[in-house]
Amino acid sequence: MKRLICYILAAMMASVCMLAACESGSGEQSSTESSIAYESGADSKVQSEEESIESVGESSIEEESEAESEAVSEEESNTESKEESDEESGEESENEIEYEGEVEPVNLLFARYTQSPHFVVIGTCTMGAKITAEYRGQKVTVDSYMGWFELTLKNTANDTFLDIVFTQKIDGKAISKPKTLKAKPSVPEYKGTRAIGSNGAFQFFLEQMVADYEGGNLFSDSAISTMTNRVAGRIEQLHGYNRDAEIIYMIVPSPMTTYPELVPDYYTKGGGKTRYEQVKEGLENAGATVIDLRETFNKHKHDEMPLYYHLDSHWADYGAYLAYVELFEHISKRYPDAKPRGIDEFTWTADFYTSADACLYLDIPQIKVKEYGYYREFDFKDPSNITSVPRYRGMQLIYNDLTTEEKYFNNNNPKLPSCMVFRDSYSAGIYDILAERMNKTHYIGMWNYAWQNWLIDSEKPDYVIYIIAEWNMPQVVYN
Repeated sequence: MKRLICYILAAMMASVCMLAACESGSGEQSSTESSIAYESGADSKVQSEEESIESVGESSIEEESEAESEAVSEEESNTESKEESDEESGEESENEIEYEGEVEPVNLLFARYTQSPHFVVIGTCTMGAKITAEYRGQKVTVDSYMGWFELTLKNTANDTFLDIVFTQKIDGKAISKPKTLKAKPSVPEYKGTRAIGSNGAFQFFLEQMVADYEGGNLFSDSAISTMTNRVAGRIEQLHGYNRDAEIIYMIVPSPMTTYPELVPDYYTKGGGKTRYEQVKEGLENAGATVIDLRETFNKHKHDEMPLYYHLDSHWADYGAYLAYVELFEHISKRYPDAKPRGIDEFTWTADFYTSADACLYLDIPQIKVKEYGYYREFDFKDPSNITSVPRYRGMQLIYNDLTTEEKYFNNNNPKLPSCMVFRDSYSAGIYDILAERMNKTHYIGMWNYAWQNWLIDSEKPDYVIYIIAEWNMPQVVYN
């Protein structure tokens, strides 16, 4: 009996050992399966991130090395368990948002400090949407432009990584759920001119525009008096060979002057007399003609075609065209054949073009952010191969180096006047249409403002024309 009991106890012990061994093996297998599942989840997350990168397009792919400076979607860091929980609870954006149009997600592409702690963010969104960004109590709403947006925020806590919540609406109704994006603003490495964001119209300014906007930078009375006397003497020289000859100044107002409502509120608009008014008065006292574009630009500032490029400091082809109309409305009073051509006599090609100097100054690859603009071309015969000098660099709307050189054009039309043009880079926008309305045009090399008596007496132009940006007025006063 005792032996039987011993056998039974031995068998029971063996069974317990086998069971323990099985459980141990099962535990190892479970651990292995758990590790595989985690790795699979990681692969899934990597794939999700790759798809997100592809959705941003070429811009994000080539910017991988700058990933820390750019936006990272919070949605991409969610775990599978949270996604499953959301699906089980039925919390899907499609069920909450009543919008039937095509929705593009908000993508934050670049974040750059403009004037620390202020920084500008640039991204893409649904066409026509209003974008609202919220960060640490700040709430900024801006209009998008052709599927792009830019807005300025303030890094109040000196955060390295910023969680910014974005929403987009059309006609006051949300078209997608709020989306949190992480950004790490960086300081542009470009050491020259600084670009400044706007109050949200996808319009950029340059720091050299600020002084005229804020005021307090008037020229001295003696400087204006000296300029007046100098210009009066030059007009007397012109009248020595032609009593009707004129010096015409076209001082192009800066985007800050035309769109003060878009200037960030950390700049304060000045009051009282401006340098523009000061210089205009001094020139007119000398007997010169000043084509004041401020009223015209204010009248047309909300037209479909922009006056200025959004991502460049220069006027756009439409703004240059409006200036051309003002100029030749004046000239045609004496030369009727120089009447400006109508807007329908040109071809206006709308497209996304490569951005220009604002992106350069923000250390953003210019090919990454597109400028939606209108390129103007003759819809009539070119009288003297003027268009052989390309105004821009292909699909990049920045002046071609050929436009900077000294150049002569002769249309062999004695019914039109002759001119000599002193200019800065704004002249590229009006380069072709100005020369087409003149008999002879002599473009002095860009940025060369030296008056040469012998050259004036030799060529005897009917008009000496200055085309200069507002912030370049010192070139008028001191040259």
